[in-house]
Amino acid sequence: MVNVGGQKKKGRFSAKIAEYFELPSDVVLDLPRLILTGDQQLVVENHRGLKLYSRTEVCLQTTVGLLTVSGEALNIKLITTDQVEIDGRIAKVEWGGQGEEP
Repeated sequence: MVNVGGQKKKGRFSAKIAEYFELPSDVVLDLPRLILTGDQQLVVENHRGLKLYSRTEVCLQTTVGLLTVSGEALNIKLITTDQVEIDGRIAKVEWGGQGEEP
């Protein structure tokens, strides 16, 4: 059985620690970081895996849910264990679905 309440308390505690010591929350809380350059390029750091890839849609699993990138002529220029770089004409970036299973 999963202790969801304990995970939420741990997350709040980590957030307070990050704030107190002025640490980047994306690192301390294991959050994804997105860098969007116009509508031409999106860099996603700290992803948990590629779920779908086509010329019009890319879906990535993250710790806070599924990240869906929609557009035209989408191309994964770089993919590593923790970073994905997507080029093309990006029309929409949205969160959906549930977070990663513990």
